[in-house]
Amino acid sequence: MNLFNSLIMNKLIKFFLPTLFLGLVFNACIKEDFDQPPTDGADPGLKVTTTIAELKAMHVFGQFETIAEDLIIKGTVVADDASGNLFQAFVIQDETGGIMVKIETSDSYTLYPRGREVYIKLKGLVLGDYNNLIQLGGFLTDDGQLGNIIKVSDHLVRGIKTTPPAAKVKTLAELTINDVNTLVTVTDVQFVDTAFTFADPVTRTTYNRDVVDCNSVSLIVRTSGYANFAGTSLPNGKGNLTGILGIFRDDLQFLVRDMDDVDMDGERCAGDGGGGGGNPCAGGTVPTVDGIDEDFEAGANNDPVDITGWTNYNVKGSRTWQFKEFSGNVYAQATAFNDSSPEMDIWLVTPLINVSAAASVLTFETATAFYTHDGFTASISTDFECDPTTATWVPLNAALAGASSASNEWIASGDIDLTALVGQKVAIGFHYIGSGTTGQTGTFRVDNVKLGTGGGGGGGGNDPCQNGNPPLTVATLTEDFSTGTNNTDIALTGWTNLAETGTRRWQSKLFSGNTYVQATAFNDTNPEMAAWLITPLIDITGPKVLSFETAKAFWTHDGLTVWISTDFNCDPLTATWEEISTAVLAGMPNVDHEWIPSGDIDLSAFIGQKVAIGFKYVGNNSTGQTSSYRVDNVVVQ
Repeated sequence: MNLFNSLIMNKLIKFFLPTLFLGLVFNACIKEDFDQPPTDGADPGLKVTTTIAELKAMHVFGQFETIAEDLIIKGTVVADDASGNLFQAFVIQDETGGIMVKIETSDSYTLYPRGREVYIKLKGLVLGDYNNLIQLGGFLTDDGQLGNIIKVSDHLVRGIKTTPPAAKVKTLAELTINDVNTLVTVTDVQFVDTAFTFADPVTRTTYNRDVVDCNSVSLIVRTSGYANFAGTSLPNGKGNLTGILGIFRDDLQFLVRDMDDVDMDGERCAGDGGGGGGNPCAGGTVPTVDGIDEDFEAGANNDPVDITGWTNYNVKGSRTWQFKEFSGNVYAQATAFNDSSPEMDIWLVTPLINVSAAASVLTFETATAFYTHDGFTASISTDFECDPTTATWVPLNAALAGASSASNEWIASGDIDLTALVGQKVAIGFHYIGSGTTGQTGTFRVDNVKLGTGGGGGGGGNDPCQNGNPPLTVATLTEDFSTGTNNTDIALTGWTNLAETGTRRWQSKLFSGNTYVQATAFNDTNPEMAAWLITPLIDITGPKVLSFETAKAFWTHDGLTVWISTDFNCDPLTATWEEISTAVLAGMPNVDHEWIPSGDIDLSAFIGQKVAIGFKYVGNNSTGQTSSYRVDNVVVQ
């Protein structure tokens, strides 16, 4: 090495030696850090101001609420979109409940995986529900839907990665609405038909598959065609399923997150736990009773109907009649909605009933919802012995809910005279057929089955106030009075027809093919007349509008007024009434018999309350106040 090269080498050593030393020290520090457990995320230090349960309590079903306050919730992700069974959404849960969060981000599990704590700044976000499943979104779309959160970073703050909350362990019968949007393990269940896959990954079709327990309680398992396990065959065994409980309309649904949630290798229920109905008769014999008065109130929501002496018989498919509860009323219900079986054929049959002079009039009520087909019949048999498929059934001459009925409207059967069968034993059978795979999914309901001395009066109606019960409560109302008989006092289920002064009440009237209700003091022998016609209680759970039509004839005075009450309890004289002065009523300027629309009457001021609408007529034949007033097409929707 010459002198020049030696000088250069010395300079290089002097220059690089400190740098090399620093590099060694830096690398040593890094190694020391990685010897410690790594931290995944950091606590952002945000103050939580409300719980998920408190947030959900702000929501009124069927409405949207934009959050104006500076509120913050925190939850742990319990379901993400890693498997594809959720899309642009994840579910968070705290100690009070859970909620689905809709965000404009695909593969959001990379940011918000299971176990990630997430803080959400709620101001400006929107609460809504999709068929009763409460969701948190970002805005309201032009077509009235809940849109995703778009400015994600403005509202969502990631916290630490932790252990997700433990799943609640429950049987199918123990599931309630409070479990919706939370992590649940359902125990001892099996898929009804194991010949299928969870969904169809080829056509990307989502499917509902039913699981049941050994008591025939069922639950829908819903799987997206985009899930990475969509093409996996349903397990043949019995065991446990873990996932997120959801709801659609009034049906609970279950969302499996991935195949790790499925543990079903056990032995199936004896008798394969599903369709066929088993032996419906205790001891092989149908019990006999002297009368019947069944309101189904002893049943628990979503349980199979199990009443001493009654037969709940499955002919085809996996389902049976179930108890259902709505607005505080329990009834029996059948539906093929979301049923994966190709056919559904089920019977609900009373005990054998001794028909006598004291028990010779049959009455009951039916309702329908989400009507798609005439899947319901009511019949009578004198030779029923356990198996309804071998009995002889004769259709009853009864009014039944159907295509012309409003959803959830209870239709009185009318008094069905069985005096021709006095001395015999009869069974009443309620029969439902449907198909979830072909769209025959209408829901039918039965309530208040009675065989006694009647009491439907005048048109088969049932005013619960006359029976010592509180007024009937309904969610909506659509009444066109078409079931009334001309010139008879109106008798509609849940309605109150009362003579406050005098003896006259509202009557059904038929004119030019239209049936309506009418009140008049013309030719009344009493000096004064005051008559009330009052709707059932209407539960104002969200924005609702009242409308009706009125007409007059032979006008002499303004004898009709319309009122609203929030404390009506059978007696209009003890209730507090507020006149609906905004309603347009027929009067002197109108042509006789001309129907006048009331206009839409906003009931938003009564949200959270139950209201009764009262039509009051006053008149006096002796003083010539004898106008005839008519009412038709009363609607609250």
